[in-house]
Amino acid sequence: MRGKLRIKKAVAFICLNLSLVLISFSGYAQSKQITGKITGSDNGLPLPGVTVRVKGSTQAAGSKPDGTYSITAGSNETLVFSFVGFLNQEVAINGRSVVNVSLSPDNKTLTEVVVVGYGTTKRKDLTGSVSSVTAEQIAKVPVTALDQALQGRSSGVQVTNNDGAPGGGVSVQIRGIGSLGNNDPLYVVDGYPITGGLNNINPNDIASMDVLKDASATAIYGVRASNGVVIITTKKGKKDGVQVSLDAYASLQSEPKKYKVLNAQQWATLANDVHATDGFDELPQWTTPSSLHNVDWQNAVYRKGLKQDYNLAIRGGNDKVQSAFSAGYYDQKGIVLGSFFKRINLGMNIDYNISNWLKSSTSAKFSRQNSKNPFGTGSLAQLSELIPTLDGGNKLTNEVKDSNGNYGFFNPVNIYTKSWNNPVYSIETQDIKNLQNYFLGSTSLEATLFEGLKIKSNLGINTSDFSGYYFQPEDNRSSEQYNLGGANQLSVYSQNASNTYEWLWENTISYSKTFGQHAIDFVGGVSEQENTGRQVGGSGNNLPSNAIRDLSQVQNLTAYGGQQTYSLASQFARLNYKFADKYLVTATVRRDGSSKFYQGHKYGTFPSGSVAWKAKEESFLKNVNWLSDLKFRGSYGTVGNQSSIGLFQYLARYTSGGPAASGTNVGYPFNKIYQGGLALTNLDNVNLKWETSKQTDVGMDVAFLNNSLTFTVDYYKKDSKDFLLNLLTPAQTGFTSATQNAGSISNKGFEFALNYRHSIRDFNYGVGVNITTVNNKLVSINKDTKFITNLVNLPLPANGWATFSETNIGQPVGEFYGYQSLGIFQNQAEITALDSKSPTGHYQGTASQPTKPGDRKFKDVNGDGQITADDRVSLGSPLPKFYGGLNIDLSYKAFDFNAFFYGSYGNKIFNYQERNLESFQAPGFVGVQNVSEQYYLNRWTPTNPSNRFARATYNDDVSANNVASSVYVENGSYLRLRNVTFGYTLPAALTKKMSVTKIRFYIAAQNLFTITKYTGLDPEIGQATGTDPITGASITNPTGSGIDLGTYPSSKFYTLGLNVTF
Repeated sequence: MRGKLRIKKAVAFICLNLSLVLISFSGYAQSKQITGKITGSDNGLPLPGVTVRVKGSTQAAGSKPDGTYSITAGSNETLVFSFVGFLNQEVAINGRSVVNVSLSPDNKTLTEVVVVGYGTTKRKDLTGSVSSVTAEQIAKVPVTALDQALQGRSSGVQVTNNDGAPGGGVSVQIRGIGSLGNNDPLYVVDGYPITGGLNNINPNDIASMDVLKDASATAIYGVRASNGVVIITTKKGKKDGVQVSLDAYASLQSEPKKYKVLNAQQWATLANDVHATDGFDELPQWTTPSSLHNVDWQNAVYRKGLKQDYNLAIRGGNDKVQSAFSAGYYDQKGIVLGSFFKRINLGMNIDYNISNWLKSSTSAKFSRQNSKNPFGTGSLAQLSELIPTLDGGNKLTNEVKDSNGNYGFFNPVNIYTKSWNNPVYSIETQDIKNLQNYFLGSTSLEATLFEGLKIKSNLGINTSDFSGYYFQPEDNRSSEQYNLGGANQLSVYSQNASNTYEWLWENTISYSKTFGQHAIDFVGGVSEQENTGRQVGGSGNNLPSNAIRDLSQVQNLTAYGGQQTYSLASQFARLNYKFADKYLVTATVRRDGSSKFYQGHKYGTFPSGSVAWKAKEESFLKNVNWLSDLKFRGSYGTVGNQSSIGLFQYLARYTSGGPAASGTNVGYPFNKIYQGGLALTNLDNVNLKWETSKQTDVGMDVAFLNNSLTFTVDYYKKDSKDFLLNLLTPAQTGFTSATQNAGSISNKGFEFALNYRHSIRDFNYGVGVNITTVNNKLVSINKDTKFITNLVNLPLPANGWATFSETNIGQPVGEFYGYQSLGIFQNQAEITALDSKSPTGHYQGTASQPTKPGDRKFKDVNGDGQITADDRVSLGSPLPKFYGGLNIDLSYKAFDFNAFFYGSYGNKIFNYQERNLESFQAPGFVGVQNVSEQYYLNRWTPTNPSNRFARATYNDDVSANNVASSVYVENGSYLRLRNVTFGYTLPAALTKKMSVTKIRFYIAAQNLFTITKYTGLDPEIGQATGTDPITGASITNPTGSGIDLGTYPSSKFYTLGLNVTF
């Protein structure tokens, strides 16, 4: 019985397998050879290399040179045809054996919509110079602020980091330096022009950034447009249902490179050597260097950083309403102890079609920031200069911080050292608050009166509220811990608050119409804008308790406050004319009235014009198949810049009470009591006017092979005149200088952008490169042939450093000037020989400070037998000859890869920090400091006749060894791998089961490597930051480019991220 049962099961199993085999053969029998020919729909020519794939399988083939293909597929399956430059097409076989296909060209590049001032246009119809950065490009590099996303993505735009601190800023220049004040472009966010504040905008909310570079594109913004315009468009709602997206990433930041400086034993040895060489007694606390406790201040303060970013967005709608809501949280813990930057973002866009002729749009963005940077900007370098030990006095500990919570403290009684002692103590005991709330919102109504005619009214507000304080508690370490009997360091407290409120009201009318072969597009309007800023603050010391944060409780209170208001009233118009879709003309004009200027100079008119010829549309080129597009452009116009003008700068101003701007006390003693006074602080100049820029642009756009290869080239020339400068005034005025419209600057160069994309079946790749050349020079200046850079923030000694940056007529702005080094004096005979030929008896040095063996030797350029300021020469320019970016995109099925490079060539860097670390004497301070290990090991001594490193001496601050010279000017060219990303997208079949549209994981790294000859920590040196001598505002100094002050360096980031779409 059991045997029969087993036989039945066996027979059933065989029958089942046989059925499966027959079924499979049946399926195979249904598959057949499908053939056909693929042509282009635009010209009917065969297309070789087209990928033909059976949908839902790995079966694929390619078309031959004659456009024919052959593939095996089932009768009821679907074929997918894909080719770069053409739209993908899916075709059902439906039992056929021959399937011919005609592919349509993908003209996305040409039909791409570009946002310009007060309107949009198709890229193919542009007459000006405009480049664009898409949301996809922005998403590839994690950035804190939007301006960072422009780096290397757009030709003509140079972006450099000024400070690598959390929330740190960058400098952005479009087509060179055109002003000695503010060179930042104007940013327009969803139609609202703003100055600064980009840190408040969430990069994840951005749909596109369009960079307007020539006068034709920017003139419609008039007096604010000379530095270029960046139009930022945020993401809006969609009509096809609701989409929810979640984007998150976390980045680990490595510790930065560190300066190689001396340890305690090396430093004590050097200190003793210097004392012996300069004739001082040996310091008793350093007699046994090996017994000293070493402190590495850089290790004590640096740490690994962490960056997190989370964004949630909901976008959707229907034909009536489209809306978008977003929320973001950004948190960065910096690589410096105590540093951080946090931001919360909320965003909203709502478009409402009230009727078939009336619609409204509302946009709102809110940001709340909290940040802390204990070292400020530029102070980080001092870590490397601190004495590397806490030994030297009567104290409880020689550690940075011991297990009992005691902080080590260097005893200044025993030796003069740089006054900054234990930075860890300062960081961990100080209390810093920097809190800012920011709101940008606008709402508009647009009515279509009849076809082509629209009127629009837009009302917006922009507010910013800042509050902050700084508290350093009482420091009793000196008097109590060390029994020195000295007074305590009193607590210090400062507090400030500021508020900015701005409103904008704009009304426009637009009309577009096509008449046969003629087409016009007109927009005109009026704009009013008013900005009011208020500031209040104060500082003092000796609060009654460390728990109090109340300015009214301090002693020696110093307070300030103020309010400023300025306004702008404008009219503008632009007319686009097109004939036969071949010939295009654009005319733009704007008239601005600004309250910043005196009567007679308040108003200015800024016209521009441009033309373009779409040569591809001509009959002799229309059927040239390998040529997809060819257009020539030209433009000329005038734009302005008022950002460098201070409020009421044209008026004479007075100060009362305390010190005047000249540094003289405006009070006077009367009956032994100080009485407040009144003093004139600046001369009036009612002729002050805005800076103007005349710009010329000639360009060409060309595309090949169905737009898979595109190339754009532009020649530009930007002549900026009437820049502001403090020039010398006659002595009888009582002032040494006064602000004037002083001269003109020229920038010219070429921009190149090349992009190529292609696919081979499932493998897609694209390469994009852009290069910009800049030739900058000072053309003219009133009353002189040069001006000297104002570097007020540097602790400069008096031996020639204050003039190490000059700008001369015919030369670039901010060139480095100094002496040509010839090496080191090796012996006294060499010095005596040169002194004997000098008319003063001293080739170099003075009778009180004679030159000695081991001192630096400089070239007598003018041949008068002595080294004077007249022997200084140009040492190079901080401005690059060219800069650019390289972008590589690869994808294969579910995998994607991106690499992005950025660099500059031909610029010089003044390594000011290297100068500091080759000086035993602290520049600008009383006392000594640490030095670099390279200097210590290679410095000149009688037994080590170095020809590069001078001798060590206490007189570094007055000797010629560390003056501005060619020794410290280095090649600043570099190429950096800014970002590399590798991503994987889960299969759609899997995510569909999870009710998710898309899930993508990625890993990324930033700043992985840099190719450079520069010996400093980071060759990406931005502009020196400081106070604008004209307006008093905090700005970047365009004449202080390329000076390495040892600021917060860039470091590596390693990122893990997730993108989810529902």
